[in-house]
Amino acid sequence: MLAPGVRWFDDWFVVEEIAPGITAIGEPRFHQINWNYLVEGRDRALLFDTGPGVRDISVPVKARTQKPLTVLPSHLHFDHTGNLHLFDDVALADLPELRACMKGDVLHASDDLFRGFREGMVWKPVRIARWWPIGMKIDLGGRVLELLHTPGHSPESVSLLDREAKIMLAADFLYPGPLYAQIPGADLAAYLDTANRLLPLLDKDVRLLCAHGSPDENGEHRAPVLAREDVADLAQSLTRLKAEGGTPAEWPVNSRMWLLTWKPAFAAWQGP
Repeated sequence: MLAPGVRWFDDWFVVEEIAPGITAIGEPRFHQINWNYLVEGRDRALLFDTGPGVRDISVPVKARTQKPLTVLPSHLHFDHTGNLHLFDDVALADLPELRACMKGDVLHASDDLFRGFREGMVWKPVRIARWWPIGMKIDLGGRVLELLHTPGHSPESVSLLDREAKIMLAADFLYPGPLYAQIPGADLAAYLDTANRLLPLLDKDVRLLCAHGSPDENGEHRAPVLAREDVADLAQSLTRLKAEGGTPAEWPVNSRMWLLTWKPAFAAWQGP
């Protein structure tokens, strides 16, 4: 079930060392095949996403690092925040959509942002320790991650760019398979704007580590990796879609990806 270099941590989580200090923690038995990422610097560590919460992701995280840990969700959908309440040091991107969910210093995600009701999951309130502005350079000690706002799939989505390692943690903005733009908060105009903003930031040989994967032709799992050309293909395909003026339920990006859409996602570029 696992590709070379990927190993079971237990009977649920798998781990893969992507690069020095970057570990992918996958959940191939979950139907959305989530991949979460642990990034370590000399002084601190950061966990990007916490999975759906079917199992306790803090167990493999603590087995990998004893460094002070901050957890940052890429967005609030249930399959990325299921374990968020288990951690003491949780950071959020300082965005109005997230500030609107606060009651004091506790985060209460709205149904549209969490979406857990679709699978019988209930939001567990989370105390927020840090607010990080978009563009912040997160210094882990010898490793710096740049916080990017990457809406499209959801308005509060963020990604992380490690310029030196030429790695971007793309979360749900881009991954192989169907890109979800058929849910509340999805916005094709934002998808296109984000893709166009990212292109000048990305080195030609950057690796995009994605939050959802699928087994390869041999039925084996590994952390999903895309490239700068996939961002360019997304921008070009959305530009064509905008020019054609239709509202298809599906739209091809390239051989690796396609968009699932619904009419509200077209609203921003179609006008009233």
